[in-house]
Amino acid sequence: MDFTLLYTKNMQQAVVRSFKPNIAPTSKIIDLAEAKQLPVHGCIYSEELKSEDFLTGLESEIKFYPIRSNAEFNLTSESFDQLNYEEAKKIFDKMRENWILQNNISLIEEIFKVRNHLLGLYPNDRSGFFEELWFILKSNLGATNLKLIYNDMIKSKQEHEKNKLVKVKVLGDRYPELATCDEMDEQVLKSYEKDFGNIFEITDFNKEKGQLVICANIKKSPVLIMANIFQLTRLQKSLLSTLFDGLNL
Repeated sequence: MDFTLLYTKNMQQAVVRSFKPNIAPTSKIIDLAEAKQLPVHGCIYSEELKSEDFLTGLESEIKFYPIRSNAEFNLTSESFDQLNYEEAKKIFDKMRENWILQNNISLIEEIFKVRNHLLGLYPNDRSGFFEELWFILKSNLGATNLKLIYNDMIKSKQEHEKNKLVKVKVLGDRYPELATCDEMDEQVLKSYEKDFGNIFEITDFNKEKGQLVICANIKKSPVLIMANIFQLTRLQKSLLSTLFDGLNL
């Protein structure tokens, strides 16, 4: 799978390198502030820049992707520029696996609090519920692309009109965005209709392509989850299954 790593050159600039199998990596220098606008999957900071102010600035980014010191990989700015796909992936795998594990552990420690918070949103703020669920799934799966499709109810404005059931999707790179489902989304959802028999079911997982499909139910309402991921561990499966079980109690 493709991935993009960021390496901080100084307090203001960073190098962004995109890696694809069997293709030469591409690089560009950006202002560090621009990183928030790019699909970055991992950040390596120079140990020389390690200061309280600098690390405080990075703290807000750790929820989006793993951040590690170059000293852990004996990596300089020059050697980062020379990494090929295989070399970069070994570094990225170590960063990502540790980050996902920490996210998994944090969710385990707070699962009752998270469950209760989500259930508090569900009846009256369906959009807020799925936006937060999207973020939980993204960080605990380490997904680069994540889409949720679910049912929502639009309340009628007229007394004699019935409420309208609509299908909504939530997706995005950095933050979840809500949108009405299009015809293709409807077709995809229909193709999985028979797979919504359980509360949480991993319907398809193509390990080579990193494509994951989960068919779930929340309060008897179907939720289709589609993601691109780098790994799927037993811990991840058990944790997310437990979360969905809790949301249906």
